[in-house]
Amino acid sequence: MLSKLFGKKKIKIQDVAPSYVQLIHEATAEGFPIIAGLLNEEMEFANSPHIESDSNLWFRYIVFAGNLLNLETYFSPEQADAFKQVLIPEITKSLGTDSEKSDAILVDYILFLRNLNKTQKQLLHSMAMAIFQKYELNDYQTERFQKLNTPNPNIMRELTEIVALFLWNWKAYLETYKVVA
Repeated sequence: MLSKLFGKKKIKIQDVAPSYVQLIHEATAEGFPIIAGLLNEEMEFANSPHIESDSNLWFRYIVFAGNLLNLETYFSPEQADAFKQVLIPEITKSLGTDSEKSDAILVDYILFLRNLNKTQKQLLHSMAMAIFQKYELNDYQTERFQKLNTPNPNIMRELTEIVALFLWNWKAYLETYKVVA
């Protein structure tokens, strides 16, 4: 309400980046054990995938890549690219591995999601499909879906609902702030 009266507060992406990365990092670290448990107990699978609660690196890359692609929904291509230039080093630093290697892997995941998005047509579905593929969940499906080599729609719906919880809510954020490069 006050933002409409006085205008939005300008904030630089450099100032947003540390909290943006930290919050997503914490959400993935705390959320993945729950997701692994849900997938391990999924009734739609013929067998449990036995995903370890600490095997979250692929998930973290998928979520960070999805969030980077999500910038393109809310900002111009130039702004999104400028923001990525600030965010990617912060993200790779948070992953705690060799930053050059992490940069390359993150870019690969962005391209992977972008390619999935050509068929899935929605970022959340692409992220869900990426989880399905990276954790090789087809191997644990019932014979019918294994033979079709396609995810069970119930599993995809659940994964899509779950990954939605890990996307930064730019719509709400931009109601209060104007993010600038």
